Amino acid sequence: METQNAAYYIQSLNLLPHPEGGYYKETFRSEQEVSRVAGADVKQACTSIYYLLENTDFSGFHRIASDEIWYFHKGQPLIIHVIQKNGSLISHELSDENTGSFSVVVQAGLWFAAELKTGEGFALVSCAVAPGFDFSEFEMAKREELVLDYPQHQALLTRMCRE
Repeated sequence: METQNAAYYIQSLNLLPHPEGGYYKETFRSEQEVSRVAGADVKQACTSIYYLLENTDFSGFHRIASDEIWYFHKGQPLIIHVIQKNGSLISHELSDENTGSFSVVVQAGLWFAAELKTGEGFALVSCAVAPGFDFSEFEMAKREELVLDYPQHQALLTRMCRE
């Protein structure tokens, strides 16, 4: 049996580099459309991707306009850091270990980032977004601005913002 490491999944699933870090491939885009309550724009009801992080690579702090559900598949535990509306930080473990959960929900509009718990190996997950993901609603955090807004998380933000 072939070794199932990060390179194996990147190749076999045809994953591409993601702007936030890691690798991804869209696997589903609903044909159903929905309208947001807050706006007149029409979106796909749901989208889904495979997403892979390896070693010390990370998903830099970003936010999107929809709820995102992360599902664990294989590999090492993944930590998802989420800054709540009140400024507090919650770090969720996405894993098949007793200390983790198989799924984690990130609410729309919240800043979040992800990294491997140990910085070694890889994690293969899926992310479902509803209403569906659109890069026009994807915002990468600017380190300087986020540190000004959340100085209590300066060390993490400095380490996990790409800009």
